[in-house]
Amino acid sequence: MQAHSSKPLPSARRAALEALFRCLMNRQDIQASLDAALSTGVDDPRDVGLATELSYGYLRLKGRIEYVLSRFLQDPGKLNPKMRLAMGVAAYEILFLDKIPAYASVDWAVEFSKSKPGARLAGLFNAVLRRVSELGADAHDPDFFRKDASLPEFLSRWYACPQWLVDLWWREYGEKTATDYLEAQIKAPALGFNLFGHPDADELYTEIAGWPELIDIEGMSFALPGGTAFEGEPDPPLARQSFAARQAVEALDPEIWDGPVWDACAGRGGKTRILLEKGLDVFASDPHRGRLAALERELHGVEVFEANAATAEPPRTPGTILLDMPCSGLGVLSRRPDTKWKRKPADLSDLTLLQREILDNALAQVKPGGRIAVITCTLNPEENQGLVARFAGDNDRVSLEREWTTPSDSPLNEFFYAASLIVK
Repeated sequence: MQAHSSKPLPSARRAALEALFRCLMNRQDIQASLDAALSTGVDDPRDVGLATELSYGYLRLKGRIEYVLSRFLQDPGKLNPKMRLAMGVAAYEILFLDKIPAYASVDWAVEFSKSKPGARLAGLFNAVLRRVSELGADAHDPDFFRKDASLPEFLSRWYACPQWLVDLWWREYGEKTATDYLEAQIKAPALGFNLFGHPDADELYTEIAGWPELIDIEGMSFALPGGTAFEGEPDPPLARQSFAARQAVEALDPEIWDGPVWDACAGRGGKTRILLEKGLDVFASDPHRGRLAALERELHGVEVFEANAATAEPPRTPGTILLDMPCSGLGVLSRRPDTKWKRKPADLSDLTLLQREILDNALAQVKPGGRIAVITCTLNPEENQGLVARFAGDNDRVSLEREWTTPSDSPLNEFFYAASLIVK
């Protein structure tokens, strides 16, 4: 990406641009893309931190940044995608990273523009980014984004969110709740972690529980403000886990679940860890071997098997099946901001078909008198309340026990839906 530039691209910017290009153009997951980019010679923790901030920050605010640039570019679509991305990342630095001088952001971006031979983009980059740097407070004033815009257009610009998603939330949840969701998805999520299984858990628990910035504690799980950095990560490192996901599990009162519990969409085992912490007999499955390998590394001795929850027959008959459903992920955009730029409305109906297949299989596998616990990390009623209501309505053996959603004003900036169903 920089072969023709007169100066080498700084390593943090290089890694961020590579990660973002793979993510947005090749549709890779942003964390996997960033991990790959950082593995190629980015060793300084400060560069790792800056590359991470640029990647996630740009994705959270991509729509807002593109609108700002459109005020100074006659036809942004004519720019090569890599060049447009570089200009956007530099604009993000200028607008949102106070510790980086604007001239430094302009300089690396102008140098990068020279890597497109014969394009003569240096003058354009210099002019546009200097105009961006001169905006000052206007770039952070909602009125700047209201120019010639309807209310939905303004919301899409200001909250950097695709129009279809703004419309969905406004229609389904109303103005107040939809605005809460829009505000949350442009912020960093809370830092969550679980000490269960850590060799220094007791000592760490006592220390961290006294930190004044702590948002919440539940069992061995903690939540700290987004962006919190540890001075010297414990060894072994802490097990990262969404605290909002912990709340969703707790809302279903797992202490009363009949065992054994089959965590049928276990992923890397975040919810398996919670259930083990509570002393439950748990076995786990997932269709992705890599995720199961990570679960086995972190949670030694858990019985696991590779399987698709829509078709699997478990090795033991479960008294409870936990379904952390594959879903559109619209509730965790703060943590996975690339999702909003990749999802399409048509994806949602495809997911509900898969979810229903998983529920139907769970009904066939669970013991009579047992439970099916459903958790999603999305904000789409058709994948949440609507899905569960249709399933219960179609099956006389199933009754809804409880439902819960993360409050829209949660400081965690992530949102989950949870329901438990009793099977006769």
